[in-house]
This record gives sequence, structure tokens and C-alpha cells, in this order.
Amino acid sequence: MTTDRILILDADLAPALSVARSLKEIGVRIDVASSTTHPITAYSRAVERCLTYPDPLTRQLDFIAWIRDITEQAGYALIIPVTERTVAPLLKHRDRYNDTRVAMAPTESLRLALDKAQTVALAESVGIPVPRSVLIEDIAELDAARARFDFPIVIKPVSSVGADQSKNIQLTVSYAFDDNELRAMVQHALRFGHVILQEYFRGEGEGIELLADHGEVIYAFQHRRLHEVPLTGGGSSLRMSVEITPALLDASRRLMAAMKWHGVAMVEFKHDPVSGQFRLMEVNGRFWGSLPLAAAAGANFPGMLYGLLVKGKVGEHPPARPGVYCRNLSRDVYWHEQVLRKNAPARLVSIPGWRAVLKDALLMFSWRHAFDVQRWSDPKPGLVDVWRIVKTYQERLARIRADKKALAAQRKAWQKGIVRDIVRNANHIHFVCYGNINRSAVAERYARAVFARPVTISSSGFHPVERRAADPVMVDVAREAGLDMTGWASTQLTRTTVDDASVIFVMELNHFRRICQAYPDATDRTFLLAVADPRAPTNLDIEDPYGKAVKTYRAVYQQIVSCIDRIARPDG
Repeated sequence: MTTDRILILDADLAPALSVARSLKEIGVRIDVASSTTHPITAYSRAVERCLTYPDPLTRQLDFIAWIRDITEQAGYALIIPVTERTVAPLLKHRDRYNDTRVAMAPTESLRLALDKAQTVALAESVGIPVPRSVLIEDIAELDAARARFDFPIVIKPVSSVGADQSKNIQLTVSYAFDDNELRAMVQHALRFGHVILQEYFRGEGEGIELLADHGEVIYAFQHRRLHEVPLTGGGSSLRMSVEITPALLDASRRLMAAMKWHGVAMVEFKHDPVSGQFRLMEVNGRFWGSLPLAAAAGANFPGMLYGLLVKGKVGEHPPARPGVYCRNLSRDVYWHEQVLRKNAPARLVSIPGWRAVLKDALLMFSWRHAFDVQRWSDPKPGLVDVWRIVKTYQERLARIRADKKALAAQRKAWQKGIVRDIVRNANHIHFVCYGNINRSAVAERYARAVFARPVTISSSGFHPVERRAADPVMVDVAREAGLDMTGWASTQLTRTTVDDASVIFVMELNHFRRICQAYPDATDRTFLLAVADPRAPTNLDIEDPYGKAVKTYRAVYQQIVSCIDRIARPDG
């Protein structure tokens, strides 16, 4: 038993809950903190107190100031950041607070882990197989890099946290299947930092979780991902513990030695168990999303980290049990929804059939199965989690019903001639989409060309960055059709624009909702553009083509042109 008190950050996520429960098992007193109110970990009986800190993604320096005050005043034996949301700013501003109490790896080691390009280069230098990779720092480098790959190509941000307009944002991996998609996705990703082009390696997602003492791995555990969200690859919602693969452990040992790692980490691989081939994907230099599985299998990583960093020693710990399953219920419900919707490109993902889905669901009745959040001995977080799942789907169903009602009203407005009359008398027609570089941009330029009578025509978007050029793919598509998009500069939707517009046409129902919520007085003069076309699909959305195949751009262009022709000649 100890009187030490520990603070766990990122308390809104399941891994933080697992850290709290594991440390409580060895008698440590636990406080937690989050940038959100009512984080899931705060409901645990393992927790004594819950604190709130400034959002590290949007108020980075305020968050660091909060950490500095905590390290100086609260007397915590250890402060444990759980995600890169907190790790990245803590690393960047390490000189602004007392870092001796923060559970992070040494600065240079952590920089290597957070920079995927450096991780790949280091792994190659010590003989660890990695996917063929090319670092892209400028769009001018893309064509030369593209020649080294076949499609699909993985587009991976160098860091999982990027900077945009003085704030940090979470970044994700994407996949390109043709040159147009590749260029659009790389251009987008470069706004937040450098990117890596990487070959796509087919295999099972497996991770070696470990504790290292100054480069020496002193405990290891391995898991295999069974369900991933998104389906193309990502965090697991269902996973199982497996026997350690010697080749993966050996690669992890060499990498940790080269990085001089001190603390916990998860080394992620894609592994083909049939051929034995594998590729290093990345290193997570903090606690990982599947941490509850390790705890369920008998590996108390938080307890071992506490021993290493606070007590200076790690006692003997038995190996974890293979064949244990652990499920993140909320994420797995969403996984099942994505499977039912077949929401993944068939070129990348083989959607499981109902037999496989049922087989995985029945695992919940096995004594070897556990949940990330639900636990009999600590029931409240699990009950809150279930309530939040139910509430989320209730809200979604309510929104679906509201959307159906709104769509019916939109169709009725055109059928009764309401839209026609508003357009006929309008002196200012305004088009809105998200970014104002594709759909509304084309709508404005084309409408200016075809409206016979004098009328002000403008457009804008919700995107906060203005004066962005039109999407180069759409520029080419418009040029093919005889429309010049030269000199385009995007603008942001404002109160003044809304007040001045006689009628507003939006591209998606979500845009309609946003305008009605922000500017209720504009509801009766805001309409979905697709309603103008009697052949419009049921949902009346005009798809955002950004980053998609050129055929999608052409289809969107033709749909917009067809709608505006109808608006410009409502009696024709």
C-alpha cells in the first residue's frame, strides 16, 4: 500500500479509465482530468477527484500553464498523459514545467515516435521491415514520389496531431486509388504538416505493447485487432491477446534500443501470419487504445510504469494470458453499423458476412471476454457508457425524422412554386457549401454566366480560411465544359451576407441545418440546390467531390449546372 497520488489526463477516453483501475489495484490514490465535462473515467469508484483543464487542441499554452501550476502545487507523484492530444503539447513545451513528474519518454525518443518519417528511417537503419515510404514536404515533390508506388497509396500525416490556424487538430490516415484522389488528399494533408506516401501492405494489425527501461524491453504483450474503426484500418473495437511472435518482439527490442526508450509504448505492425512477413506501421509513445485488453489478460502496465518511474524498480510480473478478448462497446456498435452500411471501399476491405459478425458477437458470452468500460466491480462507467450509446442513437433517429420532414418541406416548396417566385423576385442569389472551392464556387461562376436578368450572385462557405483557390481538379473539369474558374478566392459565410441575400441555395442538408441554427430568420429563404432538379436523388445532397475520383467531380459539376439552368429559367 502507498500514499502516493497520481493524476491521469485524457479522462474522457477508455484507456484512461483502464489506467485508473489498474493503479487502484496496487493501492495508488487517483485523480483524473479532462478538457471535457463529465468524462467517463470520473464515474469510476477508483477515482477520488476530477479536474478540468483547457483544451490542449485549441488552447495549448493555457493547457501548459495549467500543467505548470499542477506540477508546482498539487504534489502528484506522477502525471500520466494518455493520448497525443496531451503528449504533443507537453513535449513541445517541456521546458515550461517540471517534467520530472510527467510520465513521458525522453525528449529525443518521443520526438522520434511522434514523427512517423523519423520512425521509419530509424527502423530501416536497424533492419526492421517497413512499407516503402516517401516523405512529401511540398506538392511539387508529388509526381516524382508517385512513380514509386502502385495504387492504393497510403497518405499518412507525419504526426497524428497537426497545426491549423494556431490550433492543433487530430489527423488521420487516408487512401488514394487514382492520381486525382492522391493529389487532392496530399494537398489537403500538407496544410497541417509534412506527409508520408506509403505502400499498402495487406496483413493483420498486431501490436507489441511493452515497458522499456532505458532501451531494454523488460515486459511485452501482443494483441491482434479483430474489428477496426474505420473499416479501412484504425483503432480497434474488438481485439484479442495472442502468443508473442518472436520476430515482432525482436524487431520491437531493436527499435526500443535504438530509440533509447524509457516507459511504455506500443509498436504497431501489419503481419501476414501465413508468409511470416511483416511491416512496421508506427510507434505509439504512450498508453494505447487497447490497453484494457492487456489489463484483462493480466498485464498491469500502469502498475509497472508506476514502479519504474516512481519506485525505480519493476518487480516480477507473470506473462499475460493469450486468447482473451476485449471490446469497446460504443466503438463496436459503430463498427457493426459500418459493416451493415458496407461503408468501406471494396478494393481495400473485405466486408465480413453475417455469420462472421454473429460469431464475434457471441464472444460476449465467453468467460474469456471483457469490455473496455463495462465491469461488474466498477459498474457506473459502464452504465454511463451504455446510456450515452442509447442517447446518441436516439438523437440520430430524431435527426433522421427531422431531416425527412425538412426534405419533404423542401420538395413541397418547389412544387408549390414558392422557390420559383422567390428566385423570380430576388435581387441577390447566394450559394453555400463547406469550403467554397468546389460546389458553391462553380455555382456562382456558372450562374453569373446564364442568368439573363440583372441580379447579384455570390457564394461562400463555412470553412474559416478565406482566399483559397478553387480545387485544381474542379478547375480542370470546369475548363473542359467551357467555364473559367481562374482567379477564384474563397470567402466565409457571414451575418452580413445572410441578411443581404434574397435567397440562399445550399448543397447539403447539413448546410441547411447549420444556417437555420445560426440564422433562424433565413430559414424561409434557404433551400437545397438539388431540389431544382426533378431527377435529384432522394437525399437531395450534392456530394462534396473533394479528394475523390475525377468522375465524381464531373458528376457534381453536371448536377450543379442542371439545377442552375432550372433556377435561371424557372418557367422554362
